[in-house]
Amino acid sequence: MKKTLFQILAASLLWFCVLCLCIRLGGDGLTLYFELPPEAKGMELRFSPEQVVQLADSRVLEEEQELALHFTALQRGKTTATLVWEGLSENSLYEREITMTLRSLAFGILTDSITWNFTGWEYLVLCLMLYFLSVSGILFAASRREQQAIHFSYRSIRLLGLSIFFFVISFFRTEYLLAFLQDRNAGTVWTLLLGIISSAQTFVRWTAYAVGIFAMLVAISNLVLIWHEGLRPANMLGILIGAGMVLGALSGIRLSYSRLTFPMRNILCNVYAGMFVYFECQLAATVIRAVEAGRHEPAYDKEYVIILGCRIRPDGTLYPLIRGRVDRAIAFARAQVAACGKQPILVPSGGKGSDEPVAEAEAMADYMREQGIDDNQILIENRSQTTRENLTFSRDLIKSTEKDGRVAFSTSSYHVCRGGILAEEMGWNIDGMGSRTKWYFWPNAFLREFIGLLAESWMSQLVAVSIISALSAALTLIM
Repeated sequence: MKKTLFQILAASLLWFCVLCLCIRLGGDGLTLYFELPPEAKGMELRFSPEQVVQLADSRVLEEEQELALHFTALQRGKTTATLVWEGLSENSLYEREITMTLRSLAFGILTDSITWNFTGWEYLVLCLMLYFLSVSGILFAASRREQQAIHFSYRSIRLLGLSIFFFVISFFRTEYLLAFLQDRNAGTVWTLLLGIISSAQTFVRWTAYAVGIFAMLVAISNLVLIWHEGLRPANMLGILIGAGMVLGALSGIRLSYSRLTFPMRNILCNVYAGMFVYFECQLAATVIRAVEAGRHEPAYDKEYVIILGCRIRPDGTLYPLIRGRVDRAIAFARAQVAACGKQPILVPSGGKGSDEPVAEAEAMADYMREQGIDDNQILIENRSQTTRENLTFSRDLIKSTEKDGRVAFSTSSYHVCRGGILAEEMGWNIDGMGSRTKWYFWPNAFLREFIGLLAESWMSQLVAVSIISALSAALTLIM
């Protein structure tokens, strides 16, 4: 984490220095643009005091009906520039006088109080976009490093979520950058910052339909899950959270049309949208990591493969879900033998439930024998009742043997991320593999991991949300 923070600080310093260098080398004054009143007969420009800033050039842009005034610095200081339009009638829709404050800083840099523009401000557009992309890339690389060091962890998901968040900010400034590259006279620092602040609201509106579709699919998957697995609180998780996501998106959109006073409405809209986008990015990161975990293939260097248990049939045979886990472990063991000649020991794990005739581990062992696995390749753990106990008791059992070494676990594909994170919380960095499972198990798995992510890292999540909210509120007030 220290390395990542150092890289972000280094990127901040780098792009600030690049911006300053571009301004220093490419800045030759400040050009401001004013809409030209149709009835204006001319214009007069006054400075108070004089000899601080001078008008170096003025030209009329006929197509845009704008007046371009180019100022250069004479000496450091502050002056008030007043632009007076000549020939305007008293009933004109345009102001006869426009007053602005120009400041002359070191190296001939000028700043303007109306648009917030400054000498060479054009470089700010590109530098800001590249800075956000750099931070996104740094966080993405940190997430990958974390994933390589620890196979499954919430920290990797958090870093990926932040990476997506900064990428979203950069993406929504791409339109502004393209427009600016086509016409450098368009845009100001004020509109650039306003666009960054309001990009969260834009993202909420853009993704509202996607959120609705996702919520609908989650609800459908939960109904199918309830049909196959029975009505349980855990099987209704997707319906509840999906409904919450839709209400959240609609509330954000509705808030932008509320009757609150303008500053308060803007602050609430930007703060709410910033928080909503942040959590959307964290959910997206959870989905990505869960899918990656389900498709993960461990290296062929394992001494043990733990098979996580689940419910078996009343006659003691295996349901397709648990049979898939056993088949995946057997296929991996045979592939490892073919690849390097090392035969891993299979550890079926699972105790006897109240509605089960035998322990799940015993049923899995019987099935493995039917598939040609010798008894000396099977190590049974038949006491556990939960996934955490599967891992805990299996680890204790493995440590009690003379042969210790690298361990992997086999479970359903949607459950790999969950099992790996539970192992990591126990301080056990083991690999995992998943068997193919029905599609309706996935949405609940995504949401369960998302809730687990928020619960496990609630302090850091609170800090991130507080920073986003404070920045959104402060920038909205300034604007």
